[in-house]
Amino acid sequence: MQQDNKQFVKEIETGLVPDSLLKKYGAKIIILKKGDVIIEQGESATFFFIVRTGKIKMLNYNEDGREFVQGYFGEGSSFGEPPFFNHVPYPASAIAVTDSEVWKCPYTQFINLLQENFEVHLKLTQVLSGRLIYKSIMLSEIAVEDAEHRLTTLIEYLSLNDTNGNHAEEYRVPFTRQQLADMTGLRVETVIRTIKSMEQNHILSLNDEGKILWKKSTNNQQE
Repeated sequence: MQQDNKQFVKEIETGLVPDSLLKKYGAKIIILKKGDVIIEQGESATFFFIVRTGKIKMLNYNEDGREFVQGYFGEGSSFGEPPFFNHVPYPASAIAVTDSEVWKCPYTQFINLLQENFEVHLKLTQVLSGRLIYKSIMLSEIAVEDAEHRLTTLIEYLSLNDTNGNHAEEYRVPFTRQQLADMTGLRVETVIRTIKSMEQNHILSLNDEGKILWKKSTNNQQE
């Protein structure tokens, strides 16, 4: 029993809900190909979703048909929670960015899971609180700040919440220029130009593959 408890705690630390619990409470795995839609904007929110493998994005389209990404969700992350808990239709769609596997748990069973597993309930509360902080930060950035400030705020937030390389001196941004544009409301051309300027000013660096490297030891200390 003690070994089981240790394994349970380890799984809690590395993902929102352990696979073993999801199976116990009736969750099923959905297999998605890149581009598959798992949630349609406007449909009822009757399932709780957690990414098992791959990456999912939630997005809206404005009147001009331009895509605005609400967020990207990787392995172990849940998505679409507010409509699920408030019994309202989804205000955004969810699409697989890559081939993915997603856990899908019915409403009643997932509520039972939370009631009977306080550690998971607390972790979910912390995750949702963090996302509210992120939304608040990005809304103010989009309303008043220039491109460099928007990107700096986003990347700094991502680096501070990086769970895969907490002790590394540099944070490797896992998003493309287009994805950064989608998350900040900027045009991809503006992101490309701004990233290049930030590199020239030694605010960030690029590796041989062109991936953005953010220096945690200096940038995260700036206020």
